[in-house]
Amino acid sequence: MPDHGKLPGEYNIVVKDEYDVFDHRVPIEEFEEMLRENDVPDEVCVVGLDELFEDGDAVQNLSRLMDGNANSLENRSSLPTIQFAVEGSFQRRERDFELQTETDLYRLSRVFGPQIQRRNAGWLTAPF
Repeated sequence: MPDHGKLPGEYNIVVKDEYDVFDHRVPIEEFEEMLRENDVPDEVCVVGLDELFEDGDAVQNLSRLMDGNANSLENRSSLPTIQFAVEGSFQRRERDFELQTETDLYRLSRVFGPQIQRRNAGWLTAPF
């Protein structure tokens, strides 16, 4: 069984102080480039999602890019394990989850779609 926060084949959204994150950490911009080039490693931790929410266009662009690459990620012979390490906490909002930072709340479905699941405190998953 995989470690908490490291489930292959799904996006793992974790509060970075609550779970071990992969040593291979990349900013959002580098992750976007990996998606464009279809060169996502088997294990990667993406940082900076909390800051991305300050730019609505950037959120929409990331969401489209992730959605457009879902099939290639799902059909790899070895499913990658992709973490998004965030600062803050998760709050349930009806059928959605929000990332609560010091001053703001951000709907995670804007990036990951509506199928977000709580796996544990400080750990959510969403399908590719």
